[in-house]
Amino acid sequence: MIIQSKELSSDVSEKADVCVIGSGAGGAVMAKELSEGGHSVVVLEEGGYFTREDFNQKALDMFALLYRDFGLTAAVGMPAIPIPTGKCVGGTTVINSGTCFRVPDYILKSWEEDYDLEGLTSEALRPSFERVEEIINVAPVSLEVIGKNALVFKRGTEALGLKGAPIARNAKDCRGCGVCAFGCPADAKQAMHLTYIPLSSQLGAKIYANCRAEKILTEQGRVRGVEGVFLDQKTNKKTHKMKVEARVVILAASALYSPALLLRNKLANSSGQVGRNLRIHPASRVAALFDEEIEGWKGVPQSYYVDEYFEEGIMLEGIFTPPGYGATNLPFFGKQLKELMKDYRHFAAFGVMISDTSRGRVRVNRKGRPLITYRMKREDARKMAKGVAIISEIFFAAGAKKVFPYLPGLPEINSRQEVDKIRKRRAKATDFGMMAFHPMGTCRMGRNPRKSVVNSHCEAHDVANLFICDGSIFPSSLGVNPQLSIMGFATHTASYINANASRYFYT
Repeated sequence: MIIQSKELSSDVSEKADVCVIGSGAGGAVMAKELSEGGHSVVVLEEGGYFTREDFNQKALDMFALLYRDFGLTAAVGMPAIPIPTGKCVGGTTVINSGTCFRVPDYILKSWEEDYDLEGLTSEALRPSFERVEEIINVAPVSLEVIGKNALVFKRGTEALGLKGAPIARNAKDCRGCGVCAFGCPADAKQAMHLTYIPLSSQLGAKIYANCRAEKILTEQGRVRGVEGVFLDQKTNKKTHKMKVEARVVILAASALYSPALLLRNKLANSSGQVGRNLRIHPASRVAALFDEEIEGWKGVPQSYYVDEYFEEGIMLEGIFTPPGYGATNLPFFGKQLKELMKDYRHFAAFGVMISDTSRGRVRVNRKGRPLITYRMKREDARKMAKGVAIISEIFFAAGAKKVFPYLPGLPEINSRQEVDKIRKRRAKATDFGMMAFHPMGTCRMGRNPRKSVVNSHCEAHDVANLFICDGSIFPSSLGVNPQLSIMGFATHTASYINANASRYFYT
């Protein structure tokens, strides 16, 4: 049952075993798994509920409908880095590219060594990942919808003897519409509003849309529920109040908003780590102009990857945007941009994402909203420059006649030899036009309560029965898109709660 604020005429009071804050990759999974475990569940989602009938494929409309703050959430720093996130039932899974990677084994091993997190091995997590992958239909992108943008890059990759492959995605009967970031108009991408949310609803969970959690209620060191408000979908003004009495609270509001809620409530922060250790996977892009037609907007935008340099912290993943939005991703203005756009069907593009060692922080301002800061280290800037150089070289190997690395003083290069100009420059963070899509780390896991926020079961050290299940729990950068990792850990945590029901629900 999905209930929207427009359907209500008065305040709402609920009593449930579990209250879940957020309906994205972590919250939706927890709602379904705990409902299936026989527990009553209420989900609070600040965003609205939308379906494919609402997805008109127009970028500006979809930014207003599906994204938080019109997609303008950003980390303040040098440079400022946009971090677009979803605000709707299904969360960011509705507007991401659907890319699915498990947590790399060596990352899990590093967590065991550095954070004393025992039991989180790839073998222990395998059943949880397999369960998720089956439900959301994870499989490599097929050649029918992989798109020529990917095939051109694959051609260059193979010419240089590098390792690449089609990306695994949570999709079913994909048509290759090319607008994954604006809500799938074919219901092919198996986002949470199509999978785990309906499953949890069928099992009896209640999902309240347009409902913002504002206070986590506690008593004698244990959660007792959540208070919030309903919001008018058009004006965002408060309409009614919500109160949920619950024995267990699952906080899954993202690595940006989960710490903000805890900070506002002055909860779970005896370690002083809430909001710290923010990692974001900074990303940049490179475009290339070919004689042949590419029509990169046809097919899955993010359908191919190269992980040859993964252990160096560099991941290359496909990216392309439709013409209506693509003009903002080219390095020129005015007449020069107009001339380039005439050849847009001849363009290809690819992205570089780095596993950052840099750290940022989430605080709250006087109005209680997240204030996000992030400063990139020179080491990470060097990784970004190397990634840009590698993509440029791959494009030239594929037959590009011009490459656009978007660097100051070097907006375009015309030969493979000129790639050395990228490698030789003293790279700094402000050189790159960056975005980031994977906030993590702000409520990190660890065995030591003085250095972490939650334990290996994602339960807060300071507050009994409060679990955090989103990207904020990861102690370090994953180096891969975190969607599947969040869902796998949520499944693992739900299994633990269900197995220990007498401890959490009957005491």
